[in-house]
Amino acid sequence: MVAKSKGQVAKLALLLLAVLLLVAAILLCVFLIPRHHRKPPLPPGSPPGNASNPDDSIVAFDFSPYLIMYKSGRVHRLDGLARCSAGIDEATGVTSKDVVIDGGTGLAARMYLPPAAKGKKGPDTSRLPVLVFYHGGAFVIESAFTPLYHAYLNAVSAKVRAVAVSVEYRLAPEHRLPTAYNDSWQALNWVARNAASGPEPWLRDRGNLSRLFVAGDSAGGNIAHNTAMRAGTEGGLDGGAAITGLLLLDPYFWGKEPVAGETTDAATRREYEATWSFICSGRYGIDDPLVNPLSLPAAEMRRLASKRVAVTSSGLDDFRPRALAYAAALNGSGWEGELEQYETPGERHVYFLDRPKDPNSVKELAFVSGFLSRE
Repeated sequence: MVAKSKGQVAKLALLLLAVLLLVAAILLCVFLIPRHHRKPPLPPGSPPGNASNPDDSIVAFDFSPYLIMYKSGRVHRLDGLARCSAGIDEATGVTSKDVVIDGGTGLAARMYLPPAAKGKKGPDTSRLPVLVFYHGGAFVIESAFTPLYHAYLNAVSAKVRAVAVSVEYRLAPEHRLPTAYNDSWQALNWVARNAASGPEPWLRDRGNLSRLFVAGDSAGGNIAHNTAMRAGTEGGLDGGAAITGLLLLDPYFWGKEPVAGETTDAATRREYEATWSFICSGRYGIDDPLVNPLSLPAAEMRRLASKRVAVTSSGLDDFRPRALAYAAALNGSGWEGELEQYETPGERHVYFLDRPKDPNSVKELAFVSGFLSRE
């Protein structure tokens, strides 16, 4: 009996020793493998170019992490390439469809219609606010058809109960500024005409033109501001429509000299100036009112054609200080409207798009829907 017990103890000891040796071997491998062999994931590789054209592999402008342009003119986008189809969103019940605004240029939009209000029987014939939205992406990436913006517009349309029109404007560098501005202006007037008299049924039959909102994030916020300025300087929109509210989400504004709180790092400022020049092919300087509305005289700024304006900012965003300065300048220009501001401390640029379920994103959406829902 004693001998049997000793044998069992010996077997257990050998088993324990084998386990310890195995663990030691694993740890030894882990710590002896050179760290430079553990390579992080690489960015998308450059697609094959034209081997017969040496300029097809020479970088002319590196706008990472958005795109790389080669000397031959070839453009390799690094982000914002995914596309999703329109249809019925299971989470919100919102229905979407794609429309062509200008077949000659390819100007298009994705439209969103919320489901009938709860408790109503039969067709919901009530008139809904109309939201024209311009996506961000530094004027060079993203689309009205990407999953990022499709999800966001579904959420906004459902929360606000609004007919939304997300504009598919043309991108730089294939179409340098002012193409995006002109496309966006054309789309807004198309919405105004259709909401007044058709033929687009979602706008004609469901849209309330007296509650017309224009919004955008980042570069789209820049576009939204400039569209409202154009409405003010050109005497309004087609059919006499007026913009009820302007919503600028972390808008993309910049300028030569830093405003209070803006970075003074020379390299960063040169980079922003160079990318703006790339977007517009050098046509507009970094202090042009298109990118730096603070350069507008007060008499010009107060021509902004909107009764209400909301500006959001994120605490860790490079564009935050100028967004705050923009709001202060508009408020002090003599513009006769209602200004609202919303800030999220500790968050980066347009964080609410990437993490829509985070508490801060939910609060931001509540602010957005509150602004768009008020009469």
